[in-house]
Order: sequence, then C-alpha cells, then structure tokens
Amino acid sequence: MDSYAYAPPPPPLPPRAAPRRWWRHPGVVVGALVVLPPVGIALAWVSPWGRKRRILATVLAAVWFVLPFLGGGSPQEKPAVRDDARAPKAGGPVSPSASPSPSGPPALVGKGLKEAKGAASAAGFDVVSHDASDQDAGQWDADDWKVCFQTAAGQRNGGRPSLDLGVVRVEAPCPAADGEAIPWPRMPAVTGMTFARAGEALKPIGFRKVEPESAYSDVTPPGVPDPWKVCFQDPRPGEEVENPQYGTVYLKLAPPDAPCPERPYDRLRPEPTQAPAPAPKRTPVPGPTPDRETEGGS
Repeated sequence: MDSYAYAPPPPPLPPRAAPRRWWRHPGVVVGALVVLPPVGIALAWVSPWGRKRRILATVLAAVWFVLPFLGGGSPQEKPAVRDDARAPKAGGPVSPSASPSPSGPPALVGKGLKEAKGAASAAGFDVVSHDASDQDAGQWDADDWKVCFQTAAGQRNGGRPSLDLGVVRVEAPCPAADGEAIPWPRMPAVTGMTFARAGEALKPIGFRKVEPESAYSDVTPPGVPDPWKVCFQDPRPGEEVENPQYGTVYLKLAPPDAPCPERPYDRLRPEPTQAPAPAPKRTPVPGPTPDRETEGGS
C-alpha cells in the first residue's frame, strides 16, 4: 500500500477592500470645500480623514464661506484691480498695448508744429511733417513752423496711426493748396497820400519799418512828417514783398505846399543863375619907334 504525504490547505485570501466611492476622493472633497463650502464640509465628515483633519477643514471652509458676505462679494469674485495699478509706472517701459487707442484725429491746423506734435501724441497718433510750400525746406526747429494742412498717413510698421502735416514758417501765410507757392502780399500804391495815411495803409503788410525821406535834395523833412505827401515809394506798387517782417519801406516826401519833383533828389529852390562877367578890355601894345636919323639918311 502506497503512502502519500499530507499537504496542508492553502491559507485563505485576504478580503478585497471595498472600492472607494468617488465622492470620498480627497480631490473631490477639497474642491467642494473651496467651491461649495457646505457640501465640502459634509463630504469631509464622511471621508476617511482623521478627526483633526475634518475639524480643520470644517473651520477653514466655514470662514471661506462667511468671509465674502462680510465683505459684500461672492467667493468666486476676483479682487478689483485699481486703475493706477494698471497704468505703467513712471520711468518704466511702455508696451504698445499701453498706448491710448485713438478715437479720432485732433484738429491741428493753425497750431505750431511743436504744439501739434504734443496734441497728436496725446491722442494716440504719430506725426510726420513736410514743407507745404514749393520750397521743400526741412523742419529742423519745430518752434519756427505752423500747420496749414493735415491728412491721415496710415500706420507704420504696425504701430500707431500717423498724421501727415503740411507746414510753413510761422511768419509766412499758408498757400492755397498743399505744395503751391506762398502767397506773399503785394506792395500797395501809396503815392499821393500823406505820410500818416500811407503808414496806415502799410500796416496790414507788416513791414519792420517805414522810413521817411525827402524827395528834394535841399529840403529836410521834420521829425514828424505826417502831413507831408508821398512822391516816390520803394518797393514799387504791385511788387511782391517776401518776408515783410524783415523789410523796410522807403517813402520820399515833399512838403504839403510844394509839388513833387520830376526825379528824386531834385532841388526845390534852384540856384540863381548869374550874368556872365564882361570880357576885359584889351590894351594895345605900342610898337617900336622909327629911327629918324636912319630915315633922313635913307
């Protein structure tokens, strides 16, 4: 009879742990404590957390839930950002998004070029300028130029929109159209007027000085020759006067009771003509005396 060795039975397998419910997962509990504190507190007490951890979670969730009501907001409301916090700090780099968005180009015609550049930049525009006359001069000093025309110049390199300003010098009048000649004033005719009336007629031109002179070489005008009349003028009538603010008008005057001379610097009182002096009488020169003895001997 064969003998068999005894084999003990295998030990029983340990019982399988019950699967954890999704609502007991720590991530779900923490999320509920933040988003919906009352629900999170309930889930914390049914979770496998320890007692101390449950109490701490309950206290923190309760404070988080009550605090917004004390401050007048909701748990999800983000703190307001102050306007000065959004503005770039002085001296710091300014990003393109921080520049003001232009609502419309400002009116710059009539302003000085320097003032126009500042106003355009404040409104969110860049500025380029050109000579609005036919001279094509460069604008080295913005204080010496004024704006006559403005047009939109689009955007350059994806930056801010630009304005193209047609400018002339401050003392010059604006041309009728961009690129045309400057319409300088023309000299009016003031001959025949008194010096006082001629000065009034020349005021709108803007001459630097009106200089009185005598039309006669032998007459000196008084210190205030207002009643004297104009006989000759320089510049001539109708002549274009460029930059009159630097020019001088010369008016040759005659006394009120005297006519104008035919030519400038004639004499009012001609010198008296003198009669020619009589020719001196010629005294005859005596000839040689004849020799009497010679005559008798001959």
